[in-house]
Amino acid sequence: MAPGRLQDQRGQGRGGTGRGQGRQGGRGDGRTGPGGSCLCPKCGYKEVHLRGVPCTQVRCAQCGHVMLREQTPT
Repeated sequence: MAPGRLQDQRGQGRGGTGRGQGRQGGRGDGRTGPGGSCLCPKCGYKEVHLRGVPCTQVRCAQCGHVMLREQTPT
């Protein structure tokens, strides 16, 4: 490896500048918070999200499809 190339990479370890917020909008842990709703993508049924229970483990009460977490506007 060329010596100049190694110098160009210094200071760009964890948390270096120029990095985006990623898929989770900067939280990095994949959680969306305690509130919100679970939404059925098939029929549109909505129910309150229960803390500690991922929406993907809940079935829709109307059609039986797997629920998804409703996206909240940022």
